[in-house]
Amino acid sequence: MANRVTIRIRNQNYPILAEEDEGYIQACADILNKEMDAAMDGTLLSVADGAVLAGLNVADKLQKERAVSDNLRGQLKEALDENARLARELTELKRLTKKAAKESKEKK
Repeated sequence: MANRVTIRIRNQNYPILAEEDEGYIQACADILNKEMDAAMDGTLLSVADGAVLAGLNVADKLQKERAVSDNLRGQLKEALDENARLARELTELKRLTKKAAKESKEKK
């Protein structure tokens, strides 16, 4: 069910229909307001130009976060692969230890 939320961006109200809850939508609006404030600080940019610059700043941050996320996913995959390799090695060592113990018992 869609939620009807009104957000305020640069002193303008915008009615939003969204699947997410009001808190999430407001958090997104807060990010946009902050980015627009930063982009327009000390300039005479129009709201439209400020929105474009804010959008570019958000896109830049998204791209950088994606790179970090991809790097972390790669590191996690390597760690999981290493963990699986060590688990197989441990299983083999346990098997060999049991075999050696059994052979040792038989020799006695």
